[in-house]
Amino acid sequence: KKIFLSKKKCFEVKKKKEITGACSFNIGLNDQNIALHLNPRFDVWGDKDTIVLNSVENSKWKDEVQPGGFCFFRGESFKIIIKFKCKGFSITLPNGSRITVPNCIYANKYSYFRFDGDVSISSVEIR
Repeated sequence: KKIFLSKKKCFEVKKKKEITGACSFNIGLNDQNIALHLNPRFDVWGDKDTIVLNSVENSKWKDEVQPGGFCFFRGESFKIIIKFKCKGFSITLPNGSRITVPNCIYANKYSYFRFDGDVSISSVEIR
């Protein structure tokens, strides 16, 4: 079954566990066109306690954005909520703060979802 995230939909990743280094949550059209790359990093690639946001268009990474407000804790469960609207993504972090990211690829729906790194995901909800 193919799942699409279309405008005005909410994508909720619940009860993730055990981030130890870094993980990433990617939403896009495919691995060469990622509209949202959310990458919490504890201490990797020269970043410590940093959230990195990015996108990929035609296999080319765009400039990284580091919004601050790191609110993840090693080995602790957390929940993030990603809401998608045509103009962009609204991300609610574990502490309730929000980050807005523009829809750089300008698609109306996305079917590519990928989770990588040092995280165990126990549930995902799309509504």
